[in-house]
Amino acid sequence: MQIVDVSVEFASGATISDRGTLLTGNSFVQVSGQLVKALRLMSDAGPPPKVTARINGRTMLLEPGGDGLFRIGSESVIAGQSTSFWWKLVTLVNSPSREQRQQFARFMHTLSAASLIGAIGLWHSTSNWSAVNVLNEVDLCLAFVITFYAGMVSMNGE
Repeated sequence: MQIVDVSVEFASGATISDRGTLLTGNSFVQVSGQLVKALRLMSDAGPPPKVTARINGRTMLLEPGGDGLFRIGSESVIAGQSTSFWWKLVTLVNSPSREQRQQFARFMHTLSAASLIGAIGLWHSTSNWSAVNVLNEVDLCLAFVITFYAGMVSMNGE
């Protein structure tokens, strides 16, 4: 048994938010009696509302099943959401958790340290300074500054 957020959207734009219980194994969501009464009262007013539930981070469409039960629909994923690898990657980049931001910041600081060490090593190992060597040194210094700054921004004061 799991508590899920249920949202009812009417064609008029009205939205009702409530909590429901996910019945494990049955793929049913049971909503409160007050929500069932509200849906009965509003059913005469126009087209049926769109009922959704937020289950494990995904928004699922619900179909009426009677007596306050809603069945998770066969077309369960709302358009625009996907569980593919690429969608998860985009979600990870767009809205990382606190721990993911800190890990990314540590990785950026590691790369900045590698750039700085590379720049120092190149400086000490080069005896003949050509345009290519100067460009390599500038690139390593820029990589140091950019990755260090990206790491600081990712820490976000934490």
